[in-house]
Order: sequence, then C-alpha cells, then structure tokens
Amino acid sequence: MESAGIRIRPMQPEDIDAVFELDRKITAMERAFTYTNLINGFIGGQLGCSFVAESEGRIIGFILAAINYVPEYADEVCLIQTLGVEPLYRRKGIATRLIRALMECARQKGAGRVRVLVDRHDAQLQALFESLGFEHGRLIDYSKVL
Repeated sequence: MESAGIRIRPMQPEDIDAVFELDRKITAMERAFTYTNLINGFIGGQLGCSFVAESEGRIIGFILAAINYVPEYADEVCLIQTLGVEPLYRRKGIATRLIRALMECARQKGAGRVRVLVDRHDAQLQALFESLGFEHGRLIDYSKVL
C-alpha cells in the first residue's frame, strides 16, 4: 500500500527499535510494554495486526494492535494499543491509512470489531476515529492508580 512515497506495510520484528524511538519522540516517555510483548502479541502471527508507515526506508508512523477475545462482546475484537505519526508527517492521512490497513487485517482474521481507548480530552484523536466510523462503545473504562 503506497501513496506519495509513503508505504504502509505489516510491522516486522526488525521494526521494533525504530517504532520505540518514534514513540519516545512523540510521547517523550518510556512505555511499559516490552520487546517480548511486541514480538509475542502484536507482530505477525494469527493475533497480530500491527503496521508501520515508511518513507524513504524510515519509519514515520505505526499502529500496534492484536486480536483478543472480549467476553463482554462474546466476539474476537481487535484492540488498538497505540498509534503514532512523526510530527512532520501529520495531517497527511497517514494515521487514516494505518487504521484502514489494521481494519482490513482484523476483518481478514475474523475480528468482529475494532476497539480503542482514547483520552477524553484528545478531541483531535476522537475526531479521527469518528471520521472512520468509530462510535462510543457500551463499556466504561475504570482505573485506579496503585
């Protein structure tokens, strides 16, 4: 999947370092997930539906997701864990292309829906998902800091 020199392709294990580097640049923080988690759950295999956006051999965007059984829906659900695009490449449709590639992958692997948690204050990200047909789900997220 290529457009304007930007290629969307399935994420490979050799992409992990570049994805982590880009994630740190975007968020300015270290994530709790590990290389092992990525390799075992998000890349390739039956459950992985992760993609990268590449320009001139450099990773400029990514989406990490995996298919899981969610009892509340009694269905296989593709759960988006994180999405990121290099700031210089934003507003060029890259996130949309990554999400669409993920949705097609999930469909082909038998998932009945795609879910994502979005910060309630991130109106831009909410608008992106809503533009792609996502709606508020019936589940409410509760959390407690330990």
